[in-house]
Amino acid sequence: MLYDFPMTNGFLAPAPSTADTDPAARLAESARGWHGMQLGVLGFIGFCGVLRMGEDSAGPEWMSWLALLMTVASFVTALWSIVKVGKVAWPTGDAPAEPVSLGAQLRAGIRTTIASVAMMAVAGLTAWWPATAAPSVELEFGNGATACGVVTDGAPPRTLWLSTDSGVTLPVPVEAIVTMRPVSSCA
Repeated sequence: MLYDFPMTNGFLAPAPSTADTDPAARLAESARGWHGMQLGVLGFIGFCGVLRMGEDSAGPEWMSWLALLMTVASFVTALWSIVKVGKVAWPTGDAPAEPVSLGAQLRAGIRTTIASVAMMAVAGLTAWWPATAAPSVELEFGNGATACGVVTDGAPPRTLWLSTDSGVTLPVPVEAIVTMRPVSSCA
């Protein structure tokens, strides 16, 4: 024979590597894969936090504080889990760590990564609070005519835009309005 390849059931088998036989090396390889995913989770948390900045919440104030708390807790938990998994992926120190303790650290890092994603999901759910409907107003003009609808934003200076129930948006000069009063509905 020219070459001495290991044979398994009559087929050539790859030579065993140290990662196949060393449990600590297998754990480190798995941890490196999780570490990349954790960095993606951290980026996701940062992206969601940036999206929530400057957003007016429709819900109660305690809901906004809950979202803030969950976002910060999610970020801190993600950082902690990255450190835990990083210790397994790239071990430091002279003495090799026991595979049992490395496995426990990896599991703890994975669990906290999942908890971090769950906390960010809870923080995101607070944005789905139903918005309160804008109040309707009834306008009376100097000639005795009236109009009813919801005042909308974006009108030029000294003008109101009034959205009526029929879907028409009326530009109303402020000088033409004699009285304005809130109403429960435009019926």
